[in-house]
Amino acid sequence: MEEIKYKPIGKIHTPFKKPEGTPIQPKGGKRIEGWIEIFPEYTEGLKDLEGFS
Repeated sequence: MEEIKYKPIGKIHTPFKKPEGTPIQPKGGKRIEGWIEIFPEYTEGLKDLEGFS
């Protein structure tokens, strides 16, 4: 079987450092801010993704 390798296309920035205690539903995370950083070399390929579900 061929080996599959995954490579990140960005980072998730959050105040949580471990999965324990991280809210699993949006209601549990009110007023908690975070953001997603997409590495520049991948932004072009994701620019029209918004129109898909």
